[in-house]
Amino acid sequence: MRIVSLARHHEEALAAYLAEFAAAGETTVPAWFADPSWSWADTVDAVAAWSRGERQNPGQVPCTTLLLEHDDALLGVANLRHALNDNLARHGGHVGYSVRPSARGQGHATRLLTEALDLARDIGVDRALLTCAPDNTPSVRVIEKCGGVLQDELFHEGVGHLVRRYWIGL
Repeated sequence: MRIVSLARHHEEALAAYLAEFAAAGETTVPAWFADPSWSWADTVDAVAAWSRGERQNPGQVPCTTLLLEHDDALLGVANLRHALNDNLARHGGHVGYSVRPSARGQGHATRLLTEALDLARDIGVDRALLTCAPDNTPSVRVIEKCGGVLQDELFHEGVGHLVRRYWIGL
C-alpha cells in the first residue's frame, strides 16, 4: 500500500473507485472534485496544477491530492488544501478524504489523514482544520484518533446540516 499522486495510468482505477460510490448509492465522493466533462489528460493536468497553486478558480486555494493505492486499485483519496479561505474555514477545512465503500473500516482513512497532516506540516501549516457531519461517526473517530480537538458545530446552509470543526496541532 502506498500514497501516490494522480497519474495517467490511474484512469481505470479511478473509474472503478468512483463507480463503487455510485453503486453504493453515494452521489458525492468527498475529496474528489474534478469536472466530469474533462478529458482524462485534463483531469491529471488540473490536479497537478492545483498542487502547484496554478489554475485556481475564484474561491479556490492550492490543493494537493493524495491517493492510497494497493495492487493497482485506489482505496482512498485525500485533498490537502494549503490554506483556508472564508468558506473552508467554516465548513471545508484543510483536509478532505474518502475511502471506497468496500475498503472502509480497515484504517485507510486514518492513513490518508496522517499522510495529509504530515504534508501539511511540511508545507508550513501549524494547525489543521478538519470538518465532518456530526453523525459521521467513522470520520469523527478518525479525526479524534489523529488528535482532533472539537472547536464547535456550525450550521452549513449550503447542505442544510451541522458541521463539526476540529483543530489538529501540527
